[in-house]
Amino acid sequence: MNNISNILQQQFPLLSRFLSGRFSSGILWNFIATVFSQGSVFLTAIFLARILGKETFGEFGMIQSTLLTLAGLAQMATGLTATKYVAEFRLIDKKRAGRVLGLCSVMTVISGLVATVLLIISASFLAEKIFKAPYLEDGLLIASAFVLFSVMNGFQTGALVGLERFKSLSVYGALLGIGYFIICVTGASFWGLYGAFAGMVISAMLRWLVYGMLLRREAEKQNITILYKEGFREKEVLYRFALPSAVSSMTTMPSVWLGNAFLVQQVNGFSEMGLYSAGINLRTIVLFLPYVINNVSLAIINSHKGSQNISSYSSSFFMTLKLTFFLALTGALVMWLSGEWVLQLFGKDFVGKYVTIMITLMSISVFFEALNIAVHQLIQSHEKMWLSFFAIALPRDLTVVILAYFLTAHYGAAGLAGAYVAGYFLALVVTAGLVYKMNLYNRM
Repeated sequence: MNNISNILQQQFPLLSRFLSGRFSSGILWNFIATVFSQGSVFLTAIFLARILGKETFGEFGMIQSTLLTLAGLAQMATGLTATKYVAEFRLIDKKRAGRVLGLCSVMTVISGLVATVLLIISASFLAEKIFKAPYLEDGLLIASAFVLFSVMNGFQTGALVGLERFKSLSVYGALLGIGYFIICVTGASFWGLYGAFAGMVISAMLRWLVYGMLLRREAEKQNITILYKEGFREKEVLYRFALPSAVSSMTTMPSVWLGNAFLVQQVNGFSEMGLYSAGINLRTIVLFLPYVINNVSLAIINSHKGSQNISSYSSSFFMTLKLTFFLALTGALVMWLSGEWVLQLFGKDFVGKYVTIMITLMSISVFFEALNIAVHQLIQSHEKMWLSFFAIALPRDLTVVILAYFLTAHYGAAGLAGAYVAGYFLALVVTAGLVYKMNLYNRM
């Protein structure tokens, strides 16, 4: 490993700051975890597409989008909140870190249960009125428990990142990723669409059990007690950070869902959704390296903020930004050049009139989204979340929804991809402008 690090430092000076200490360890373990996690999701999608067929895979994609939207809303940004405040206080104020963990834990249980019940109640309406496919009601009911476990998983993952337990996340995440693939593919092979949904629920439940055990163990190692009853003493964290972050997700996740809903309502809508879902899985794979870098960076940048180390704070941000730019550009080019060929792995019928355009637009949106993630870390670090909602999230999401409504009617999946390009370009421009104007990279 040392030889590899030395070679990389000589050949790629940009990486030298990352190949030492916390960045090196965090990125390495996060990389391994993400390879198994995103790799298992990608392989599972390929197998499900081949087992279910293009149209049924589109139905799976639409219900999966519904589940993820509800889970994203119900999570109330507790994962991000846990990452920021646990990273900031785990060394200098362990009791406060414990209270934040307790607060976020209680919130996720309550909100997850509420969202799951709402999905069960509204399953019939969604299937009949929105999807125009009443037979999908049973699929929604089977998959509803996924929402609860996903919400709690989001908090657990964010808390473990804040504790910088990247190795634990990597090892167990790899095993859980393999389990996800086996369970979902086996379920789909024997019971079709419903088996795939049951596999998602079982996998999410296993992840919740394992990550819950890890969180308790790792917190104890760092002498942090999770304080459930005292958690609400940190209610200002809700108003200042969690609430505005959650409000942002209340437009972001629905905008994704509405775009998908507009798509499935068109002629051959579920077939187009199947094609778009395949592209989204490819897009997620391309984004995984930028997410790895920024996932580690978010914890470390906030740790530097907690210790008031402005030099390390600023240099860590700029190293993250430069590396993200390189990875995003490389990934976008690879996706653009190989995307159409990769889609053939999902099946011979994963073609369409606007496939080339869809892949090109998705490649561009990957670049914009990755850069926005890196720059937005400073907005999060300085707790400018209400500003982020009104100036960044809301305009971006409205742009996506409005353009998706008009473009999907004429261009199907390619039109939806184009809507995201416009939305994320706007978000990047505004985010970069705010960070520069307020000089957030050079002050605590």
